[in-house]
Amino acid sequence: MDFNPSLVRCVLSNVEGLSPEGRFLLLCLLYEYSVESKEIEITVEQLVSQYGVTRTVCSEVSNFLSLPKNKLAQIRRSKVRYCEFDSVSLSKLSSDFDNGQYDNVHRFTVVDLLTKKSTVNGVKNECDLSVSNLLLLIILLIHSDSSGSVEGVSKAKIRKMMGGISSDRLKSQLKTLNKVKYILVDSRGGTGRKLFGKVSNNYLLSIGELQGYSKSIEDEETIQSLSVLLGVKSMARKVELLLPLMNKIKEGKNKKLFDLIGDDADRYMDMTRIIINKCERIVSIILERYWGELEVLTIKDCQFLDEPRMKSFFTAGSLFSIQHICSIKKPTNNDIKKQYAEEVLVTNDSFNEFLLNKKNADGLVIGAHYLTEFLLENSIIMAIRIKKLLTSHSKYEYDEIESISIGFGKVAISAYELVVSLRVAKGYSVYSISTFKKENKHSVHRVTLTTWKYT
Repeated sequence: MDFNPSLVRCVLSNVEGLSPEGRFLLLCLLYEYSVESKEIEITVEQLVSQYGVTRTVCSEVSNFLSLPKNKLAQIRRSKVRYCEFDSVSLSKLSSDFDNGQYDNVHRFTVVDLLTKKSTVNGVKNECDLSVSNLLLLIILLIHSDSSGSVEGVSKAKIRKMMGGISSDRLKSQLKTLNKVKYILVDSRGGTGRKLFGKVSNNYLLSIGELQGYSKSIEDEETIQSLSVLLGVKSMARKVELLLPLMNKIKEGKNKKLFDLIGDDADRYMDMTRIIINKCERIVSIILERYWGELEVLTIKDCQFLDEPRMKSFFTAGSLFSIQHICSIKKPTNNDIKKQYAEEVLVTNDSFNEFLLNKKNADGLVIGAHYLTEFLLENSIIMAIRIKKLLTSHSKYEYDEIESISIGFGKVAISAYELVVSLRVAKGYSVYSISTFKKENKHSVHRVTLTTWKYT
C-alpha cells in the first residue's frame, strides 16, 4: 500500500471521534503499516516509547481501532495486541478521494513530520513542536503546491481535519507556526457582499525550512521601487477606477455589474484584502509562466485559465457570493444551488471571445468576465512590479525559476509586507519585502528586502 497525501486527506476528512493527537498517532501507524505491510504492535507501552505520545492518546487510538464500526483496521486480541489495516479499502479510499486532484509533491516532508517525535533505531528524535502543531503542518502541506502556497482551504475545513478543534485553538496553533517561521504568510480572506463571497485565508509555507535545507540569511538592504500595491490600493479605494468597466456595460441585465461592485466598494480595506488574496494566485502563475516577457504581457496572452489550479477560481461560487448567484439564477433547491455555485463561468475560449466583444446574455457570466479582466489587468501590474523589486538588487541571481508563490502578510494604507518564495534547481529562496511611508514634509516610501537561501 502506498502512503501518500491522498490517503492522509482521506483519513483526516472521514475519521470521527479522535483528538488532534490521536489523529497524528493514527497517521504514524498508517505510515508504519504502509512501509512494513504487516501487523503492528499497539500496546500502550510500545506506542508511548516509539511515537512520543501520551498514554491517554495511545488508549484513545487503541479504543478507536477496536470499535466494530471502524473500517480501517482489525485488532487481533492476544497477550500482545496487534493491528492490521485493510490495505484494499485504504487504497481505494485514497485513489477516489478528491478525484485524485492532488499529487505527492510533499510526500517525504509529510513522512519526516510524522517521525519528528519517533524513536528510530533506538534513538529518540527531539522536536519542540507539539503533536498537534505537526498535524496542522501536515494538513497545510498536503494542500500546498511545490513552492509552499496553500489556497482555498477554509479554517472550518482545517478544524474538522484536526478533529473539530475550536477557533481559538486553531488561532493559537497558527500563531505558533508563524512564530517559528514554518508559516511565512497568513494572508487574510474575508467576505464580500456580492463579490467573491466567503474567501479563505491563503498561507505560504517555508518549504526550505520544512525540508531541512541549509539556510543562509542575507543582510537587510534598502531598495528603490514603486509600491507594489499602488494600483491595487487605488482600485479598491477609488470607485473611479472601476468606472471604465461600468462604461462598457449596456442597459438591461448586464447593468447589474454596477450594482455588484457598488455594494462592496465602500468597504475599501476589506475589499483590498480580498482582492489581494484573489490576486495572489494569479500573480504567482503570471510570474512563473511569463517571467521573461512580463514587460510586454497583455491580458490576451494570459492563456492559463483552463489549468487545474484555476478551475475552482473561476467557478460562480469563487467569483460571487451565494446570495448574488441565487438572486440571478433563482435555484429551486439546495442541490441546484450547489450546482450553480460549482459552474465554471470563465475559460480561455470564453474569455478570448469576451475580449472580441462577443458578449454572453447571462448577467452572471458577463459579470464574471468583466471581473476576470479586472483581476488580470491588475495582477499583471503587480507581477511586473514584483519582478522589478527582486531584480533591482545585487543579491538576485536566478534567470530560470521552477516555481514561485507570493503572499502579502500585512496590507495597510501606508505600508505592506510581501513574501516571495522561489523554487529553483539548487533549492529555495525566500524574499521578504517590507515598505512603510515616512509621514513628513516629503513623504517617501522606504522599501527593505531580506533574503533567506535554502540550499
